Amino acid sequence: MSTPVRPSSRFSELSKYINSLTNLLGVDILAPKMEFNYRTWTTIFAIANYTAFTVFTILNGGDWRVGLKASLMIGGLIHGLGKFLTCLLKHKEMRRTVLYTQGIYEEYENRGESYHKTLNLNIDRLLGIMKIVRNGYVFAFCLMEIQPLAMLMYDGTRVTAMQYVIPGLPLEKNYGYVVTYLIQSVTMVVTGVGFYAGDLFVFLGLTQILTFADMLQLKVNDLNDALKQKAETRVLVPVGASVKGEANRQRLLLEVIKWHQLFTEYCRAINALYYELIATQVLSMALAMMLSFCINLSSFHMPSAIFFVVSAYSMSIYCILGTILEFGYDQVYEGICNVAWYELSGDQRKLFSFLLRESQYPHNIQILGVMPLSVRTALQIVKLIYSVSMMMMNRA
Repeated sequence: MSTPVRPSSRFSELSKYINSLTNLLGVDILAPKMEFNYRTWTTIFAIANYTAFTVFTILNGGDWRVGLKASLMIGGLIHGLGKFLTCLLKHKEMRRTVLYTQGIYEEYENRGESYHKTLNLNIDRLLGIMKIVRNGYVFAFCLMEIQPLAMLMYDGTRVTAMQYVIPGLPLEKNYGYVVTYLIQSVTMVVTGVGFYAGDLFVFLGLTQILTFADMLQLKVNDLNDALKQKAETRVLVPVGASVKGEANRQRLLLEVIKWHQLFTEYCRAINALYYELIATQVLSMALAMMLSFCINLSSFHMPSAIFFVVSAYSMSIYCILGTILEFGYDQVYEGICNVAWYELSGDQRKLFSFLLRESQYPHNIQILGVMPLSVRTALQIVKLIYSVSMMMMNRA
């Protein structure tokens, strides 16, 4: 009979896998000290390369429509740069968060089958999210890579996946088109790996909110079981007599309170860690969607239409995860509300009242501290994009 894999081992392997992706771009999150290497400088060069050529194309396009198409992926640039800078500047905090979560897994996987199963289920959930994100990015970026070749073979039209031109490499010449395509392909590979790896580290942190919420529910269940046992025992003892197990019930109540404090502190820490990145992710992708929409209002443009789908997908996965986290906060509040508080002693009820009050104000993940990260916010952003796009086109 094979020995079941420990959740802590699965979490460790998963974090190492995600770190190996960021390490491809020269950012080793799990290393004690951040060190620049040739991969780091290659990533910086790719970002600078795209920025310089895009600015050149905008300034020398000669037509505002050309400049608008060249600025199409500015949102993607801001998005990727935000992830890269977050990994560089908040390396220690990200590493500390991963190691802290690893310690939680190692401690609680030995506390019974229920904790062991809950931890494994949450890792399975994260793996499912990773699969969805990976498949979406692979499909989108492969489509962007294949589209120029498909159009070239179909009717000889020479288009590029990225809408910038390189000085000295005219697209009308075969060598110019081939070199431009290869340079853009390398940039897109770096971009795709960066998008995916950056998202995974964010999701690794965010999904633990759901893990900790599930573990809090287990502690609440243990407390309710003890309180139910108290109610059943009280029927069998004389009126006014004390019911045994008060020390255990006090311990279980304190565990629930302490774990809720840990849950709250973790939510606050994750929000502070990825505050700028999440805002950059959502708003930059919204900008890219708006530019893509404006371009296609004047005339259909295949590359911008594809990038519109990429941007909408990249923004929506964050907003959908934000909505799932809201369900986690609701689960915590409902679990605490369902505690059989009437079986608690007077002093215990006072402690429980503080816990109940605190659970009513969860630390939701916010965008710029104003909008919650949720599907509702995504829908509001889409409405705003449509309104602004129509206004811009009417003025044009």
